[in-house]
Amino acid sequence: MGLVVGGATLTVASLATEQPAGNTPPAPPQVTAPVATEAGGDQMQAPQEVAAQSDTVPVEPNAAPRVATPQVEVTQPQMDTNPADVPAAVVLSETLASPEAAPNPPELMAEAEEPVLPNPQSMAPQVPVNEQDLSVSTTPAAPLEAEPEAVVALVEDVPAEVPTIDIPVPVPAPVAQAAPTDAPSAPAVLTLPNATAMPSGDATIKVNRVITSEPEEASEAPEAAPVPDDAPAIVRYAADFQNLENKPLMSIILLDDGIMKGADTALKNLPFPVTVVLDPSSPDAAQKMGAYRAAGIEVGVRSALPAGVSPSDVQIAFEASFGALSETVLLFDAGNGGMQSDRAVTEQALSILSKDGRGLVSVSSGLNSSMREADKAGVPAGVIYRDLDGQGQDARNIRRFMDQAAFRARQENGVILLARIRPDTISALQLWGTANRAGQVALAPASAILTRD
Repeated sequence: MGLVVGGATLTVASLATEQPAGNTPPAPPQVTAPVATEAGGDQMQAPQEVAAQSDTVPVEPNAAPRVATPQVEVTQPQMDTNPADVPAAVVLSETLASPEAAPNPPELMAEAEEPVLPNPQSMAPQVPVNEQDLSVSTTPAAPLEAEPEAVVALVEDVPAEVPTIDIPVPVPAPVAQAAPTDAPSAPAVLTLPNATAMPSGDATIKVNRVITSEPEEASEAPEAAPVPDDAPAIVRYAADFQNLENKPLMSIILLDDGIMKGADTALKNLPFPVTVVLDPSSPDAAQKMGAYRAAGIEVGVRSALPAGVSPSDVQIAFEASFGALSETVLLFDAGNGGMQSDRAVTEQALSILSKDGRGLVSVSSGLNSSMREADKAGVPAGVIYRDLDGQGQDARNIRRFMDQAAFRARQENGVILLARIRPDTISALQLWGTANRAGQVALAPASAILTRD
């Protein structure tokens, strides 16, 4: 009861007394904006005057600004409460019949598993067979009964290539025999004859002699028939070559651009013949041609026809080229000039080559129409199969290219390669020519491939 009375007393006292400082309720918000005067009227009232007027205006306690809430019609999704159709069950009136048996059912035979056989290419390890015991005879050989006047050399199984050495045989001094006492004549002296023949032995003694046979003369290649003066240039100025073993032919054409000095001597030491192509515009072209010809190397001319040349200019250009390099066998076209740019130019050039009897070698370009035209004109022609050092290849790549070309030569029986006279190129050719794989083909000059049957 004391707690109840005390609590009620405190409640009444708190409501009757004034509130402590700091609990003044906040001023009501200003809900009316200041009214601006129209033009020419009084000026806008100051904020202090507006505040004073607002204190005199009665403000309703619940007069707060209200904003109309936009009414948005929300359509609620309607749910389909209808139940789904019940599937109709089909009643089978007939019973299912069992499947008919096959007329000829396959018979399954159970067989035993066969053992896995070894690979036929593999060989089973073989047991090494012991060598037969060698029989060594310890019985001494029978002494050789030979005359004291001769020395017999017993040699068995001596090859015919072993040379014989003549050893002088000492002849014993003549022996004098005592004459009989009853002989009236002078004592006779018996002189043994010199041993001029080797003993032949008898039935118990076999005498083996060194049999020397005269060396067989090496088979020499038949001499080439003399070339008539009216023969084609590809025959008159071609390098000597004979394919005695009838091997596939492979030729190498070397371009001499004057970088390497003494090229004729370096090419002369190669183990196979080559064909050198000279530039007719070079000032020492005629001198180089003479040096190569003296070394037994055939020479060709590089085409100097510019792009856009006319057929009438071909005659003048060829007369100048073959006039400076008369002892040439072929014309080489690199494909970057005017030789194959115009059909009329090609026909004019082939007509001159056919008249002089020279061949044509060109770089493969497009459909190689010049080769078909050369066949029609009767000009021996060929296409370069591969450029060995056109991109600065080293000696290893050059030898690899030559291996591939040798394989192609065995298929086509005639492959022509192109290279430049460089120290690395000549070194690669020297190494490849002395290798064993070089014997698979016959390295020949280009004229031999152009004129083959």
